[in-house]
Amino acid sequence: MLEPGIFDYLTSDEDVWEQAPLRRLAEEDQLVAYRHDDFWAAMDTLRDKQDLEELWARNRAPWKVWK
Repeated sequence: MLEPGIFDYLTSDEDVWEQAPLRRLAEEDQLVAYRHDDFWAAMDTLRDKQDLEELWARNRAPWKVWK
């Protein structure tokens, strides 16, 4: 989760999040962590998306908690 002030740490669309912006946030003690004990998966690549869609299609999606 990010607060709107995050845009103060970005200078252009070419900024690499894991480099200067994240480093600066860490240096300014602006990062916190939250423990999460349920399902989590990245969806950063086409393969990630396809894997998650396959779980959904097979009715094996751990995030689907309704009947």
